[in-house]
Amino acid sequence: MRHEHCKTLFSYWNTLRGERAAPERTEIEPVEIRHILGDTFILEISAQLRTISFRLAGTRLCGAYGRELKGLGFLAIWREEDNFEIAKAIARVYRNFEPALINYGAHAGEGHVTEFEMLMLPLAPAPDGNSRILGVAAPRSTPYWLGAQPVQVNHLYSIRYPKPTRADPPAVKSVAKSGDKAALTPVELAPPLAVDTGYQSGRRVAHLTVLDGGRD
Repeated sequence: MRHEHCKTLFSYWNTLRGERAAPERTEIEPVEIRHILGDTFILEISAQLRTISFRLAGTRLCGAYGRELKGLGFLAIWREEDNFEIAKAIARVYRNFEPALINYGAHAGEGHVTEFEMLMLPLAPAPDGNSRILGVAAPRSTPYWLGAQPVQVNHLYSIRYPKPTRADPPAVKSVAKSGDKAALTPVELAPPLAVDTGYQSGRRVAHLTVLDGGRD
């Protein structure tokens, strides 16, 4: 874990949860992480619709992608060939209550690309039965074009799973090297998930139906 925003959110989440697997959504106080709010997001996994979508997204994150991310299907911002591995990582976060650290290339127009680090952290299930994930995503460095040239698609580099502890700094165990998709640790798959974007047509990716676009 290299980005300070990821370290900050990880430490905050780990303190909130105490001896539990994950904290409640209502325990999160935005003022306590105000300097990273622009890069944070919350994903919602709908138990009824079996979808993964942005419930909330910070202004800097939306600015990087050149659009409002709230309501957008999460898998829609990833390359089609990365959807399966990202969906498995999400399942591991919300079903096994394991944090996930993702490194990826954010590709914009005119050949621009920059590396992002994303941290996803489990939250306790909501009363409605839906699962939620707290996350942060920020560039390793901020190129001049970011925000002017919107990110069009993410290219997965690696997924790691930090091991939270109460006393010692979290150790990060790598399960994949850059570009090595086969090395990603397989996990038990969640029920089939669709990207909820408000459109009726889509493409099949393994057990997923991926729909491009988002809600207005």
